[in-house]
Amino acid sequence: MAEVATKCCARARHAASALALLIAACASLPPVTGTRSYEGRFSLFVSAVDRHETATGRFELTVDGPKMTLDLSTPLGTTVARVQSGPAGARLTVPSSAGLRTEEGSDPETLSLRVLGWTLPASGLADWIEGRPSPGRPYRLDSDENGASGLEQDGWTIRFERRSADGSIGRIDMTRAQQGGAPAVSLRVVLDSQAGS
Repeated sequence: MAEVATKCCARARHAASALALLIAACASLPPVTGTRSYEGRFSLFVSAVDRHETATGRFELTVDGPKMTLDLSTPLGTTVARVQSGPAGARLTVPSSAGLRTEEGSDPETLSLRVLGWTLPASGLADWIEGRPSPGRPYRLDSDENGASGLEQDGWTIRFERRSADGSIGRIDMTRAQQGGAPAVSLRVVLDSQAGS
């Protein structure tokens, strides 16, 4: 038992290793509210020279004006990471063996790379989940007869799968090649529900 705990702590610097440690953590983060919210499932594949790791779970994205909160949880619902960003910067909170660990910085991508070991596309997700590029940053848009079918922005290639009934986004596949010290990431988001005021 002690050997397993030691292995989890040693691997906590890496993406899936961090998630494995956090799944076992007792600390839990309270829910948040906002003007638009999205819930669904995610699957993650991280590929680096020295490791290949996967994780699956649930997500909840809440957008309140310029503020965004993204919760990642285990399939059973325990929150393992909370990313918050807004005009004042970004914050990433994860459970740890000593309670909650919070890191702050200028943007969520830098924080996720530092804490989780991979880049999380938090800055663009609130717009991409609606099938559009984030404003104020360069992008390349792919379109078909149903609207945007994909785009490239912030080093990510994003593909949209629309629901046939209403044309809303049902699934997003996001990939990012290895860049510098950041490993390659493949992230799939499946939307189960969305609400907004």
